Amino acid sequence: MISEAEVEVAASATPAISPAVTVLPVSYATILDAPNSADLLRAYAEECLVPDAEPQRALYSAMERTGAIQCFAAYLNSNPDSNPDSTPPLLIGFISVIRTIVLHDGHLIAGIESFYVDPDQRSTGAGLMLLATAELYATDSGCRCLLCSARIGSALDLILARRDGYERTHSQHTRWLNGYKGGRQA
Repeated sequence: MISEAEVEVAASATPAISPAVTVLPVSYATILDAPNSADLLRAYAEECLVPDAEPQRALYSAMERTGAIQCFAAYLNSNPDSNPDSTPPLLIGFISVIRTIVLHDGHLIAGIESFYVDPDQRSTGAGLMLLATAELYATDSGCRCLLCSARIGSALDLILARRDGYERTHSQHTRWLNGYKGGRQA
């Protein structure tokens, strides 16, 4: 669990952002093909209570072709100026934004489909960079809002509760069905 000190740093108005971190728009296949993606995705699934998650490459690709989803990746050591020894960039986080039209009013909204940063890299500011990138993407796409779901008590929940511009407007309740509970057989 995230410490109070980590929440304070992450939620501050002027967080420390490492110059060694770069955020880029990518396909989900790029995230899946990163050498360390299996470890990141396993940790993400456990933190989000879906430990049996199996990313559906073809579905992500189909949604990308329609423009319904955009993924972004955070890399460490991807800037040649800050990386003179040419160490390959390391994937340390990702965020995926789905855009959709609300059928009852016709307005375009965005929602975070997935968002994760390696816990050992959270002090780099990568999460804040990814979130700011998602906000800019949604804004530039003409979305009225950016919806972000976070597991109660998670690092993201605690950070968003303290971030300027984020408002807790709804609660999400989950009813597990068909013998599942948090991605596990009940």
